[in-house]
Amino acid sequence: MPNGYNGLYERDFDCILVDKVFDSCLKKACFDDIRIELPAGLDPQSCDIEVCFENGCIMPGSLKILDSTILPEGCKRVKMVVLINYIVEINCNGRCYEIPGTLPEIPLDIVMYHPDTRPEFKFDIIVETRSEVLDQLIEEDYGGCESPVLTLVVGTFIIPKVIGKVQLKLDQQFPYCVPPRECKDFADVSACDDFESAEFPDDFYPEQSHYIYPCGN
Repeated sequence: MPNGYNGLYERDFDCILVDKVFDSCLKKACFDDIRIELPAGLDPQSCDIEVCFENGCIMPGSLKILDSTILPEGCKRVKMVVLINYIVEINCNGRCYEIPGTLPEIPLDIVMYHPDTRPEFKFDIIVETRSEVLDQLIEEDYGGCESPVLTLVVGTFIIPKVIGKVQLKLDQQFPYCVPPRECKDFADVSACDDFESAEFPDDFYPEQSHYIYPCGN
């Protein structure tokens, strides 16, 4: 064969296809006046109230990736609006209520590494968020409302990311991770399964006395 090549070569490495993070950064947003009107007739003092936040998303149509002559090479101006939905879950005297809502729009105008590349390679812009309630107050006579009003102070961490799918080389080969077990059908699950293999209980009979007291006085 030309150059001694016969089509075979030693391969002691692996390649994986992954979403590589080319750049990411941190932004914070805080909202101190999120007001939610609770159901009428509710006694907030006897209720459990929990706020569950979803991961943020980029508002459709708001993402813009712009060139600028004042930025370092490979960097772009990235503009977007982030939306974060939440649900207020209320458990009160055995009744459950869910009140959906959305935090105010979070506009971002930031600089990120987003290099020019071949047209076939596509970058994606995503966001990851973590939101938490910093403080809350329930007012039962707010502004003349007949229903109680829940006021929240919410803090949010926002991490925008520039990602692209690439092939990375691993310097060693790793074994495949095969399924560790067979799936168990729910129909085959029974409360009797554990009972059938349970040991005979030690307390089946009453405990015997270790001391014998004399009868009579």
